[in-house]
Amino acid sequence: MNEPLNPAPLPGAGLINRLPDSIINKIAAGEVIERPASVLKELVENSLDAGATRLELVLEAGGKNFIQVMDNGSGMSPEDAQLCLERHATSKLRSFDDLETMATMGFRGEALPSIASVSRLELQTRRAQDPEGLRIRLANGEIKDISPVACAEGTRITVRNLFYSTPVRRKFLTSNRNELRHCLVLLRRLALARPDVAFRLISDGEELEDWPAGDDATRVTQIFGDDMPQRLMPVDYRDSGIRITGHVGKVNTFRRSHGDQYLYVNGRAITSRVLNHAVFSAYGHTLERDQVPFFLLFLQVDPQRLDVNVHPTKKEVRFEDEHYFHRSVNLAVLKALSGRNVRNFDLNPGGEGVSPEITVARPVPSTEEGSPGSPDRPTERFPGRERTGGRLVRGEFGVGAAARSFSNQEDLFRAPADSRAVEQGVQEYLGSSAQAVARFHASPPGDAGGSRMEGDRLGRSPFLQLHNTYLFVEVDSGVVIIDQHAAHERVLYERVHTAMHRHNGTSQRLLFPLDLELDNTDQLLFEEVLPMLFDMGFEMEMEEGQVRVTGIPADLGRTHPEGLVADILDQYRIYSSSMPDPLQAMAASVACKAAIKAGQPLSDTEIRSLLDSLFSCQQPFTCPHGRPVVINLGLQELNRRFGRS
Repeated sequence: MNEPLNPAPLPGAGLINRLPDSIINKIAAGEVIERPASVLKELVENSLDAGATRLELVLEAGGKNFIQVMDNGSGMSPEDAQLCLERHATSKLRSFDDLETMATMGFRGEALPSIASVSRLELQTRRAQDPEGLRIRLANGEIKDISPVACAEGTRITVRNLFYSTPVRRKFLTSNRNELRHCLVLLRRLALARPDVAFRLISDGEELEDWPAGDDATRVTQIFGDDMPQRLMPVDYRDSGIRITGHVGKVNTFRRSHGDQYLYVNGRAITSRVLNHAVFSAYGHTLERDQVPFFLLFLQVDPQRLDVNVHPTKKEVRFEDEHYFHRSVNLAVLKALSGRNVRNFDLNPGGEGVSPEITVARPVPSTEEGSPGSPDRPTERFPGRERTGGRLVRGEFGVGAAARSFSNQEDLFRAPADSRAVEQGVQEYLGSSAQAVARFHASPPGDAGGSRMEGDRLGRSPFLQLHNTYLFVEVDSGVVIIDQHAAHERVLYERVHTAMHRHNGTSQRLLFPLDLELDNTDQLLFEEVLPMLFDMGFEMEMEEGQVRVTGIPADLGRTHPEGLVADILDQYRIYSSSMPDPLQAMAASVACKAAIKAGQPLSDTEIRSLLDSLFSCQQPFTCPHGRPVVINLGLQELNRRFGRS
């Protein structure tokens, strides 16, 4: 809808025009309203600021077509109801001093007019002392009707056809299921901060969530399951000007993707790289490189030590002294971990200017994409993770599972049948001569044990595995270095992608089926990827959020399936945002979790099988994430570095 700018510019004005309010509101909406979840956030925060103790939320089509928030808060007078729809009209501020001591969720006065400018909005409200309420209908930011209405105390706001007046914005919304998932994640984040408020969510006529009011422990159980309190450690820390409470997760809450990290400052959900770093550094080497812990932390801070007016959606705050807050959160988490997976903890009672020295009782560090391990190190990092209490517990699939079952697993690599194509691939990608290729295939397989540096073996084998991580292959032109994890990842990626594309993945039945339970957010994601899981070879049965896995893809047949589905879902969340093709994202997720890891010893037979498979791939040079697989170090370069040129 094209709207003219101010048709009567000031005398002498030429290039500069005043924007009409309708365009100003749409610009403001672009800053505040990104998707249905953004609308839900603003409306729920308004209800909480109005003192509501019960909220009912109704969505249709993931919120794209219909969003309704009903509360039992204080309601508004007819005059305030009309005024709240104007820009920068708010009940939260009276002076600049109020901004420096802000304790409410909202204060800008932009949300409602911004939402109304890109939707059809209806507001219905009544105070306890008023005999009747007021209903206001708007379309495209313009008031169409104001009339009295009989209604309950509180406020009900209905938003229909979000972005209908800005079709370009609407076409960038994702599927109904994905938008609903964003709404669920947002509602969970808001509800955790207010366990004293009851929340009920209905989507497309079906009740998805019903969380009665209670205490902190009750709300954690409602959202994360009955077993979650046993997997958490309480946090309670005080210092001058700050109080930190909440929970941090034990080892069995670690995940492979971000999402279950909750930070609140004075009741406001925020994101903060500074505070996240404080939590992560408290766990130290207990975390693997790509793991993130669960934490739910509430900071009560003097409002004058914060600046909440730094982001349109108020999801970021600026701290007066970042070092102090970082240190406080770090100490709070260290104190909670004390006696569990932190030993010799010294909180330093003086507490000033000295960081605590800790010794972490650490499992073996992960060696994937990190420091290489030694052959005699155990590869399994956190053994014994199981599904407990009816919740889907993230397992260690892919980190230690492949190592535990790697013996005699040539079928895992499954060398291709067309050896001529392999030889051509080796020639093309390694730059080797026909003589080197013949030696590559003719060399006898080495024994899995023993040293690779023994002279008789070195003379007969073109392979060397360095730190059980990098494969060195001798060729006539020099040496080729291959990252074994990235190589196997590329092999599995292309196999899984082909199986899903052709809908012909083969399955291996499990001797004992696995029973899993998914929460609503995982279930929505699971339903989205279920056809792809079937295509690649999974066999599953699903009923009312419960999943029974009866078979897994044959390519993954020797890996331990515990936690497999959960880890794939976690990985898919990451890759689906950077890979527009769902098949690519899913194939990358499976390959990343199932590939052999750095630090895992391989025999010559296994190395040969892996390389044969790699050089039959369409793109053997890079892994699915774009990292290099192969580095060619020529003799000329070696001679130059040693001054022999």
